This record gives sequence, structure tokens and C-alpha cells, in this order.
Amino acid sequence: MEGGYTKESILSAEEVQEALDVYHQTPMEKYWQFYNLFKVERRDITADTSKMGFMKTLHKRARTRSQQGTGYFLRYPPGSFTKIHSDNGSNITIVTLLESKDLVGGYSITQGVYGESSRPADWHAIRDDTGYDGYGDQIVTDVVDINDGESLCYGPHLLHGVSKVYRGHRIVLVTWWNNETGN
Repeated sequence: MEGGYTKESILSAEEVQEALDVYHQTPMEKYWQFYNLFKVERRDITADTSKMGFMKTLHKRARTRSQQGTGYFLRYPPGSFTKIHSDNGSNITIVTLLESKDLVGGYSITQGVYGESSRPADWHAIRDDTGYDGYGDQIVTDVVDINDGESLCYGPHLLHGVSKVYRGHRIVLVTWWNNETGN
């Protein structure tokens, strides 16, 4: 998964509902900016929540020894977005889209590695004075089509973000996992 992502249906419909129930029962804080997140509503997962069925299922999928931190829920209202960044410090990140309502914008985006090292002879290439060809750099932007209940799983080096929400909202559960011993 290094440098890439998978889109998976990890949680059952019942587990998605369980996560949404926890989301609605958890105190919310509004953040104008929280590191890479802008204009989001955050709800932190507690240690007790980490023992619930939906979290156990995510842990099983992560195939790691422990969760890094406890994770959190995010609600993206109009005007919110996440700038492109990477999650260095964890082995795997799992972001589950729990709910999207009347959503315009708010796309999950990634920047993958450009891997085409040679071009066909009948295609032209005009480069700057440095001869830069982009090969091996994370310059390929991908809009990931993700539906309610689906999860994105990716490693620590994938550049990713969320495009600006123009209307509606999306609610996600974000968790990080690592192979070190811990909680």
C-alpha cells in the first residue's frame, strides 16, 4: 500500500450506525483550523469508544498491534476542507465516510506517484531548463469516489486531503494504527 490507497467496505451497516450513534452522543468542538483541517467540527473518540464493535472491526482490518491515539469524528460543513498532507507517524490510516447529505464538493483527493518513465515516440515532451519530467514525484491528483459506509486505507506517505465543501456535509471517522505496542 506504500504510496497508494485502497477503498473498502470494512464496517457493516450496523457498525456504521453504531459509529453514527456514538458521533451524535459525543461533545463537539468547532475548529477554524486544526493543523491540516479547516472549518471542521471535531468529536474525539474516548478510550471506551475504542472498545466498541466498529472500532474492533477497524483494528482487525488494520492488522496492527495498536491504535495510535484514539481517533476522531469530523463533520465537514460548507466552507470546510483539508489541505494536502501525509500522515507520517502511523503505519495505516483508515478514514470511513459515515454520512454525506446533499454534498457538493468535499471529495477525497490523493496525490500519487507519476510512474511513466518513458513516453511513446509519437508524443512530444516540452520541459523547463532543468529537464524535469515528474517521474517518481507525487503529482498525480486522484478524486476518490467514496460512498457512505466505505473506508479509505492508506500508508503514511500518501499525500491526501478533502476538497472544499460547497453545500451539504460529510461525516467521517478517522483512525490511525501502528505496529508498536501500546493501548
